[in-house]
Amino acid sequence: MDAGTYPKEEVAEFIDKHFVPVQLNVKEDPGAMERFHATWTPTLMVKDDRGREYRRSEGYLNPQELLAELSLGRLKAALGREDYEEAVRISEDALTLSDFDPDRHAEARYWAGVAEYKQSNDAAKLGEHWKQLLREAPDSVWARKASFIK
Repeated sequence: MDAGTYPKEEVAEFIDKHFVPVQLNVKEDPGAMERFHATWTPTLMVKDDRGREYRRSEGYLNPQELLAELSLGRLKAALGREDYEEAVRISEDALTLSDFDPDRHAEARYWAGVAEYKQSNDAAKLGEHWKQLLREAPDSVWARKASFIK
């Protein structure tokens, strides 16, 4: 990803704005794979300052896929911090950045519903997102997780 993904201006700006990136070279630090329970490279992890992991992706991602993954990581981290106002705001970015990818978009729609529900305590907001998820991606794993909402 060093050659084609990270150098892209929009990727670099997104990472600089929202993350403190750490990159390890497994040839120089052979124990890194074991320490981080990684089985393949590249492995992308979104963690907080306490080491809690919110998202993991293994394998190459093109710039668009990386932005979608990172936005989902930010969304899950905001939910984990119980910062629901921030999670709702980030969910809008996650939906936009994942629009090209049916699987990631379905996941973003699922978590957007969770964020709105957690912020408002209004089950109708959760239902709106999940019903939209069921319409847009009925065969997705995320629709199956939300299928009881029917």
